[in-house]
Amino acid sequence: MGSNNITNHQNYKKKMMGLLVIKKTAWSIKKCVNVAIISFMFGSIIFLFAYIGMLNDVGIGSYNGSILLWMVNHRESFITSIMKILTSAADPIIIAIIVSTVAAYWGYLKREIWRPFLLISTVMLTAGITTLIKVVTSNMRPPVIDMITPFELDYSFPSGHTLIIIICLLVIGYFICSRNSSKRCTTIWITTATIGVSLVAFSRLYLGYHWLTDVVASVGLGLMIFAAVIIIDILFRSKVKKLNY
Repeated sequence: MGSNNITNHQNYKKKMMGLLVIKKTAWSIKKCVNVAIISFMFGSIIFLFAYIGMLNDVGIGSYNGSILLWMVNHRESFITSIMKILTSAADPIIIAIIVSTVAAYWGYLKREIWRPFLLISTVMLTAGITTLIKVVTSNMRPPVIDMITPFELDYSFPSGHTLIIIICLLVIGYFICSRNSSKRCTTIWITTATIGVSLVAFSRLYLGYHWLTDVVASVGLGLMIFAAVIIIDILFRSKVKKLNY
């Protein structure tokens, strides 16, 4: 009986460890750390400039009004329709539901827990951070008269739509490229992230929902959160590697 219990326990442990097996990465730990450091440094600088600009209307903050005015004066019905579709598709709630569903299926299909869990957790944490900063800064959105319906009346800083998109594109791209390293993969990742974030950020400005400082702050904050995700992934992989030996 005792030997059966030991055997069952060992089988259960092997099964659980199997779910925690981390695929061998193509990126070295040094490269991951370097990417995290660079992302955090640039993100911090970008966010700081946006925050100072939002508070004192200096730097990029001095362009908030002129950018909004330009967007309002150059609206076209066809472009407006496209921007409304883009901004609706990037709604944080919709993105969170899609990401959670895809990640859960991914985990089931690949019999993997860690990366799907990390992706879902990051998206949820990002939503919480966005809400917290909005409440703390209490920065008002552009005037309703300059918005395209439906109006958005909560606080503006930072842009939740822009932040959730940059997080999803960076984290998913990191999961793929760090495990299947190639110049082509990295190029596609950076290009896709740049275009995707730019389009969503532009849609938020074009529709009059955000100031320039809001979307710029989201880019900076996104890079900082991305850096944290890389470090957490490295620490977890190191922990699991030790457990497997």
